[in-house]
Amino acid sequence: MIFAGLHSDYATAADDLVAGAKKEGGLVLYLSTNLTDANGLIQLFKQKYPFINVDFFRADNEKLLNRILTESTTGKFNGDVIMISSFEVRVLLQKKLLQKYSSPHSQFYPEGFTDKDGFWTSVYSIPRVIAYNTKMIRPELAPKTFDDLLNPRWKGGFGMSDSATLWYTGFLKYAGEEKGRDFMRKLAAQKPAFRDSETVIIQLLGAGEFPLGLVYSHQAATMKKRGAPVEWVRTAQPIVTGLKPIGLSTKAQHPNAGKLFIDVALSKEGQELIKSFNRIPDRGDVTSDLKEGTKLYPADPRWGDTYAKHVEEFREIFFK
Repeated sequence: MIFAGLHSDYATAADDLVAGAKKEGGLVLYLSTNLTDANGLIQLFKQKYPFINVDFFRADNEKLLNRILTESTTGKFNGDVIMISSFEVRVLLQKKLLQKYSSPHSQFYPEGFTDKDGFWTSVYSIPRVIAYNTKMIRPELAPKTFDDLLNPRWKGGFGMSDSATLWYTGFLKYAGEEKGRDFMRKLAAQKPAFRDSETVIIQLLGAGEFPLGLVYSHQAATMKKRGAPVEWVRTAQPIVTGLKPIGLSTKAQHPNAGKLFIDVALSKEGQELIKSFNRIPDRGDVTSDLKEGTKLYPADPRWGDTYAKHVEEFREIFFK
């Protein structure tokens, strides 16, 4: 149940939300998740609230942000709920395009995965990890830390996305700017094999084009389940983790329906659904094999304030 385990005071508030949503009759979502995830969450929501008509627009993070900013400038933005990645959330906050809504489910989310000011909570995590081809590397020889990547044996054998700037930013936040840049310069000297996405990296890793790669953990797990010779490392810190925050728009025409949708996405039932999509649910009381034995380092939206500088540094270090 969506409201199971919550304080009894919320039952009354929930009844008020439902009554308000019935009057509104609609809901407009702006989402950057993939179509399968989007449709799954909407289907669960419609099962709970069949009287609400749901419209949605889906695009990748950059395109979605640009559309929201353009529409808000021209007075045409009418989204109720926005689900987008961390740095885009920072822009939305700066533009005052999100309003506070502290879902009663937010209490179940660890620090770093929900906003202390109540503007957003992350629905799922997208960690970047070291993965390796088990036909090319025996488990006992696989890197256990990021420093292990600096071993001369891995020169030219480590695949990376040429847009891994969130990982770069998080690594520097974790290790410290000076120490982090020193590591990145040493890693650049290892001549990583760059491709245009983590999806390509994991496919080529599974095919044996290179023995190691920086990939998304859920993609590595999916490849492994399909029988590919792929394993990923849980011990290398930091496991820089992109987030997928959800929040209520300041322009919401259907605020009650919007709050109900946020509650569904953050509920235990919603998070179990997210888990079934081979995602990493961020709710603390929902277990996942992909979380077991890991310590995730979540991307703080405030990192976006230095992101442009880090993009420039990343390109200077790895592509000069």
